[in-house]
Amino acid sequence: MEESITPKLLKSFGTQQKHNKAHQAAMQRAVTTNGIYASSESNALSATNTTVFSLELETGRVTDQKSSGRCWLFATLNILRHQVEKEYKLEDFEFSESYSYFWDKLEKSNYFYEQIIRLAALPLDDRRVTHIFSSPQNDGGWWEYSAAVIMKYGVVPKYVMPEAISTSDSYQLNVLLNRMLRKGALDLRHRVELGESTEAVRYEKDKLLGEVYHFLTIAIGTPPTSFTFNFKDKDKKYHRDDAITPLEFLKKYTHTDFSEYVSILNDPSSTKAYNQTYRFEDGGNVVGGLQPLLLNVDMPTLRQLAYQQIKAGEAVWFGCDVQTDTNKKGFMSLDVYDFDHTFDLDFSLDKADRLMSRDSSTTHAMTITGADVVDKSPIQWKVENSWGEDRGLKGYYTMSNEWFDKNGYVVVIRRDLLSEKLRQALAQEPIVIPAWDPLNSMLPN
Repeated sequence: MEESITPKLLKSFGTQQKHNKAHQAAMQRAVTTNGIYASSESNALSATNTTVFSLELETGRVTDQKSSGRCWLFATLNILRHQVEKEYKLEDFEFSESYSYFWDKLEKSNYFYEQIIRLAALPLDDRRVTHIFSSPQNDGGWWEYSAAVIMKYGVVPKYVMPEAISTSDSYQLNVLLNRMLRKGALDLRHRVELGESTEAVRYEKDKLLGEVYHFLTIAIGTPPTSFTFNFKDKDKKYHRDDAITPLEFLKKYTHTDFSEYVSILNDPSSTKAYNQTYRFEDGGNVVGGLQPLLLNVDMPTLRQLAYQQIKAGEAVWFGCDVQTDTNKKGFMSLDVYDFDHTFDLDFSLDKADRLMSRDSSTTHAMTITGADVVDKSPIQWKVENSWGEDRGLKGYYTMSNEWFDKNGYVVVIRRDLLSEKLRQALAQEPIVIPAWDPLNSMLPN
């Protein structure tokens, strides 16, 4: 039988206080006046977490995703940006995130409609259908999402399709777009129920996609079909490309073969095995495009692969739980906050329990661009964020190994850096992860 909170129980709470009265009063004043995080933050982080790294890649000014969930896209484009800046001697070059974002929204809308048609025979309150309707599309994504959009539509410089209000602050766009998609989905389900042919249903789907395209052009802008790329390099030499298409631009100015990279995961929960591949049941953004495939390994292996790629001169796409033990000064360390002593309570949970209880997930994607190496092993990492220059050291963060182990989940690594054992593991048939699995909620944004 369920029990309610009784006066007797409340009285016992008051007699069970762990603090002495003076300490409790002091902490109460500090927390109620300054807040939990400010009252628990360490002031000695710069002594234990330096901003000097023995191994650093050449990078430029950080980017700013503003009030949007495009971190995964920024992280991928930042990696391409570093390559272009280095090869063509450019300063402060940036790709248009709005351009890729436009196509991601359109492709996610098509992916949603195709799922609706495929699952139309299931009742509306089916667990899988409910999950899809709960978020027809959102700003989040994996590295493979950005790769799929870039491979299909190419890229453009930022000045060709600059930021719009709806890309810098995407809440209103997402509310209306999801409403459009849900309305269209109900219509498509109804047509399937009435027994309309597949051709007729998809004809209506294409009409709905036309409305989505119309909506996106007004909210974000119209993607260019060609443009002029002109610049002066660091040697003051002038370059010009007229009437170049986004796909031609991608092929000419970047050299990344997206198919040669793989997402390396660390999920230590009992539902996942190491050296096993996984894929999402309803994952992806582009129908027929690159789909997320994750190889689960232990953290020492994941860290070593990240280090090898940095040593090889390439930044690392990195997914983590940035909301834990991270401050605005740019320190990602387990001693950033001491909540246990503030409240005299134990808040600790291991990584597996945090995942399974939904206390943690991959909330953000960034790029690892350096490491501080001692005795041939990294002790901390340089991380490039996409939150502008006002946080961290001009936008760059310092991540400790311990933080990496606790809150790091995914890195994207070149296949040729994998051991023979990992390549064999990668070749096996992936296990399908259902939509409600904790890993499937780990969508960086």
